Amino acid sequence: MDKRERIRTELRIAWGEVRLRLLVANLLCGLMPQFSLSAVRAQIYRRLLGMRIAPHVAFMHTIRVTGSGANPYRRLSIGENTIISTGVLFNLEGEIRIGRNVNVSQFVRIYTSRHRMGPSERRFDPAFTPEPVVIEDGAWIGTGAVILPGVTVGRGSVVSAGSVVNRDVPPNTLVTGVPAAVVRELPDD
Repeated sequence: MDKRERIRTELRIAWGEVRLRLLVANLLCGLMPQFSLSAVRAQIYRRLLGMRIAPHVAFMHTIRVTGSGANPYRRLSIGENTIISTGVLFNLEGEIRIGRNVNVSQFVRIYTSRHRMGPSERRFDPAFTPEPVVIEDGAWIGTGAVILPGVTVGRGSVVSAGSVVNRDVPPNTLVTGVPAAVVRELPDD
């Protein structure tokens, strides 16, 4: 077996082990009643997957994770007193940093990889560029919102349900729509 084939084999084995850990973590978390034992779920994700999760983080049910590499789960960090609701998808090709006191509502999707456009015979270029997503302290991401690569959601901002965020959200603002646009500034109190 040549060096390249050995590396490919090792990567396949490592990826299988990583996916198995997520499967086990979600199986354990899924057995618990929804919206209860949220701190236990955080412990499971922290210990089985190596996610960087601060104290007092609540996972209301299981999460979905995609990402490549030996341990993509290390690319997720979540600050204290944050709530992650059910069915949230984290695309961990790049880093996702979620601050303190954030609420990520049901079925939110956060993506961190951007693909280039190829030539006319194949517009989708499979090569991607990872771009981090940052959700700052106190933000609220509404149900079904989509956060695209490279976006920062500012401190104390609200992304309304179903919005698609393709550019930075200023602090203390309410954004809504597809693509998301600022509706109004929010008081900073």
